Amino acid sequence: MLKIVLSVFLYGLIVIDVTGASLEINQPCTTPSGSHGRCVLVRTCSFILKIFRNQVSKDDALYLNKFRCGDLPDGRALVCCPELGSEVNCGRLTLENHILGGEETEPEEYPWTALLVYKDPRGRKRYGCGGTLINERYVVTAAHCVENLRVRKLYKVRLGEWDLDETKDCSETRCYVEYQDDYPIEKVIVHENYLSRNLNQVNDIALIKLNKTVERTELVAPICIPTPEMDGSIKLEGGLFDVAGWGSTETGLPSRRKMKVTLPGQTIQTCNRAFTSANVTFTELQLCAGGVEGKDSCKGDSGGPLMMIMNNRWHLVGIVSLGGKICGAKKMPAIYTRFGKYLDWVAGKIEWENREN
Repeated sequence: MLKIVLSVFLYGLIVIDVTGASLEINQPCTTPSGSHGRCVLVRTCSFILKIFRNQVSKDDALYLNKFRCGDLPDGRALVCCPELGSEVNCGRLTLENHILGGEETEPEEYPWTALLVYKDPRGRKRYGCGGTLINERYVVTAAHCVENLRVRKLYKVRLGEWDLDETKDCSETRCYVEYQDDYPIEKVIVHENYLSRNLNQVNDIALIKLNKTVERTELVAPICIPTPEMDGSIKLEGGLFDVAGWGSTETGLPSRRKMKVTLPGQTIQTCNRAFTSANVTFTELQLCAGGVEGKDSCKGDSGGPLMMIMNNRWHLVGIVSLGGKICGAKKMPAIYTRFGKYLDWVAGKIEWENREN
């Protein structure tokens, strides 16, 4: 019988008796909510450590105990640390796979792209930022798209959209089912360390929890999640990335149909040089891409996906965050939140939200 002693403020020492399981270190496991996890030492799991430091209730201590997945021969406990994993059949490619300066997508391309729906003070619907479906309940977007909204209110999330002017999307060869009904939002989770006043927009990431499970169709499916190893292997210089969304085009107006563009990766130093006049410095938590005249993500694309094909599947590698005053200017790349640096944060938030399920 192994004892875990948790020091909890207000309750003194809480001693919980548990029996160690047989799972070995670094093996896949299932968290209490049924999510992906990996059996690791307590000190290497940021999700568990944050609860130790911030939570004070006895119920939280009991909740933590459910993560036990084994122990080492020397008695150190192992916990099932939440891990953000890809869903089955994620990131599918289409025959056409290969925005400003881009081209129209086919209706079934990038079926994980989401469109955020807002309401203005008069109650009229307005389309704004984009997002990315990562599983059946969660969409990833940029923090600046959902925080401190003064003029408009985030209303719902639309999935399966292609042509904003049509209820049924039709390509040259066929028509598809209508876009799914706009999903009401159960909760918005903004990164705790995001500050809108920071010019470099670091930690520009947020999660949107939908109030019901998403139904998969030809036009709706999640993107794949890169592993930390995949993220670390990304070669920015010489790498090619896709962006998709309904942002501004060459006309200066939002696109009627979902657009796509392929952009070259750049070093973060390249973006630092490009934004020198703004006195902004970017970090390893961000990605730099673009800088080709006439091709760029632009206003309205914020929060949408920066994607890359790895292992024959599309993976989410970045979130549209910050660009220059003029979209598509030569030698003026844009900044994207590096999604691979926030895998633990996203996994932890999803696990915490699902703890009662």
